[in-house]
Amino acid sequence: MAKQSLHSSKMFTIPFCIILGAATICFSRAAAAAATSSGETTTSSYIDETCIDPEASANTNIAADTTSSDSDISASPLAKARTLKAPLASATEDAEFEHSTFWEDNGSLLKDAWAEWEEEMHPNSFQGAGKLVDGSFINPVLSMALEDAFSNPSELMEASVKSNWMNSNHDEEHHPTLLPKGVYATQLLTPSGVSHIRTLLDMATTSGIPTRRPNGMNRHGIILDPNVDGAVPVKALLNLVEEELNNRVVRPVGRMLFPDRVGCEDDLSYFAFTIRYDGSEDDDNDNDNDDNDESSTLKRDVKLKEHRDASIVTLNINLNLPEEGYTGSEVYFRDFPSADDDSTDSSVPENNYEWDVISPGDDKNGGTVQFSPGMAIIHLGAHRHGSLPISLSADSDKNSSSKRYNLVIWLFGEDGDVRIAPYEKEDQMTVAERWRGCNHTQEVFAFN
Repeated sequence: MAKQSLHSSKMFTIPFCIILGAATICFSRAAAAAATSSGETTTSSYIDETCIDPEASANTNIAADTTSSDSDISASPLAKARTLKAPLASATEDAEFEHSTFWEDNGSLLKDAWAEWEEEMHPNSFQGAGKLVDGSFINPVLSMALEDAFSNPSELMEASVKSNWMNSNHDEEHHPTLLPKGVYATQLLTPSGVSHIRTLLDMATTSGIPTRRPNGMNRHGIILDPNVDGAVPVKALLNLVEEELNNRVVRPVGRMLFPDRVGCEDDLSYFAFTIRYDGSEDDDNDNDNDDNDESSTLKRDVKLKEHRDASIVTLNINLNLPEEGYTGSEVYFRDFPSADDDSTDSSVPENNYEWDVISPGDDKNGGTVQFSPGMAIIHLGAHRHGSLPISLSADSDKNSSSKRYNLVIWLFGEDGDVRIAPYEKEDQMTVAERWRGCNHTQEVFAFN
C-alpha cells in the first residue's frame, strides 16, 4: 500500500480508533466503512493516532448555555463568545471527540468573534506580525542559507542548508553522540523570534474567546486553522505558519532531508497547533490517574505517550524563552521507520538521560532529544516518539515557569494522503523541484 489518507482537505473530520494490542489505528467517521478487521485503512483525519468512540463521546459532550435574554440577542459575536461556558479538556487518550458537540454548535459564532476581535485590535498590533524574515527572528546563518537555496537551487546550496540541520550533538569534542536516525535539529528562532511568536499567541489566548484542545492527547494548547471549529484563525498567526514556516522552512527542508519519502504532492496541506507541558508542583499531577475523574480536568500535561503523527513530515519548535527553565521532558524516538514498519512496541525508555542529545539505547537507531529555546526538530510523522515527564528545574523555585511550550506543524498530502512507500531514485524530486515546486504546485513556493 503506497498511501494512507489521513486527512480531509474540505472539512475538519475527527477520527475514532481501533486498538489492536499496543497498536492504535485511526479512521475518520466518513471512511469507517472502508476499514477492515485487519486494521487496513484508506482514510483518517488530522488528529494523531489517539481517538475516541463516537458513542462514548456523546456521554461527555457539554452543550453551550442556551439561556438567552434581550441583551444576549443584541450582543456582538465577541461578547457572546466570551460568555460561553466552554468545557474543560480532561482525557489524555482517545479524546478527539471530547466535547465535540459544543465546538460544532458554536463554531460559526467563534469564527465571527475572532473576526471582530481582530478588527478591535490596535492597527499596529499585527503590523508585520506574520513575518519572520526580517533578519532578527530566524537564525541569520540558517536564514541566509535558505534564501540562497531559493534563489539558486543546487546541490551546493542544499549542502549549506543541510549543514544547519545537524544529526549530531552541538559539542562533538565532549559528547560525540548522534541524534536518533532520521531526526534533525537546528537553532531555528532567535530569542526575539520566540518572543515575537509567544506575544502573538498570548494575545490570542487572553482574548476571552474559548479555544479547543490541540489534539486527542494534549489538553493544553490551541489549534491554528481558519476552518476548524474552536481553532484560532488569527491572520497574523496563520500567515506566520503558512508563508514563513511552511513555505520557507519545513516543506523544502523536509523534501531535502527525506528525498525518498516526500514527493511533489505529499506535503501541500498542514495542521498546526501549540502544546504546553507543565511541571509545576501541585497536589496531584499524574496523567496516569483516571481521566474520567472530574478532578483530572484541572491537571497539567506532564508527558506524552508514544505515538505516530498523522503526517508525512513533522516540525516541532520549542517556544521557551531563555529564562524559562524546566527539567526532563525529553522527546524520545524509536527506531527509524522502514517502509513496512509494523512495530507496536510502546514501552518508555528506562535510561535516565543527562546529556542534551542521547546516543541510541536499546533501540538500534533510537534516542532522546532535549529541547532548548528556539530549537526545532524535524522528523517523519511515522517515526514513533513520545515525551518523558517534565518537572520543576532543580535550580528553580516554586514560582518558576517549569513549562515547555511548543509549536507543532504536520505536513500531509493535498487530499489528506500520507505516503508510506519510498520513492525510487528516478522518481524523486530534483533539487529545483524541492525548492521551487513541481509544475502545477509551483504557486505554493511563490514568495514574491
